[in-house]
Amino acid sequence: SFFVIPLYLYCLIRYLLFLFIIIGVVNAEFLGEIILRKDEAKKIEFFVENSKKTLTFRWTLYKDGVLITHFKYDGIPYQFSLYKEHANSAKITLSSINNANNTNPYVIFYFIDYDDISKEARFRYYIYNFDNNVEVM
Repeated sequence: SFFVIPLYLYCLIRYLLFLFIIIGVVNAEFLGEIILRKDEAKKIEFFVENSKKTLTFRWTLYKDGVLITHFKYDGIPYQFSLYKEHANSAKITLSSINNANNTNPYVIFYFIDYDDISKEARFRYYIYNFDNNVEVM
């Protein structure tokens, strides 16, 4: 069975997340916005724990409001189904150095929109819980 969040609750959650980012409760930084066509790959390089790491991602299918995305970070593949109205984010953990206190740095990609005319998907991505051990190159 599929769980659907009412629109007002979804908007409230997004607003609270934005508010937490603004007031500094969540250590986050906006990295950018990306527009990709089907099978077009985006590559982002990070310097994590004194080593260079590469994250690549692309999408392969958009149907009925669901976008199938493929990520690869540090040689590990990930696949996410992102929905236009809810469950629209993919989280990739960049490091597990702080595993005991659950403050590992991670990147979240938000699926913002799909343009039916140009056949392009738009994403925003943020880095969370970063410190001096993580740099975006």
